[in-house]
Amino acid sequence: MKFLTALILAATLVACGSRSSDESQVREVIDSVEAAAEKRDASDVMAFVATDYTDSEGFDRTQLQNFLRAYLLAHPKVELLTSIDKLEFPADGLAQAEVTVTGIAVSDFDRVRLKVEFRRNAGEWLVSRVDRLR
Repeated sequence: MKFLTALILAATLVACGSRSSDESQVREVIDSVEAAAEKRDASDVMAFVATDYTDSEGFDRTQLQNFLRAYLLAHPKVELLTSIDKLEFPADGLAQAEVTVTGIAVSDFDRVRLKVEFRRNAGEWLVSRVDRLR
């Protein structure tokens, strides 16, 4: 669940333009990616993950993709609530977000706080790193 939520959030940040435009686009895309994850579409989620992705669990992009596919096969229904706690653009082409993602299921409830780093590549924001916040 933790990797799924990280990936979903991370995949949501696709934007270009000024900082205020970036922020509004990021927030709109978060909603779209959350919907794609709830539809269980791993390809749509992975489209926003950088080829050199890494995370604090030691996953690279391929390992994350395999995990996401297995998770979606094992969970026929995915319901998520995402909340952006902090969103910053410390440098051109770099965004950092702290996000709370809550997975809601009949038999399970999971909440995780994540620090997600995004890089803009060819006008699109791609997730380059995800770390769990304690």
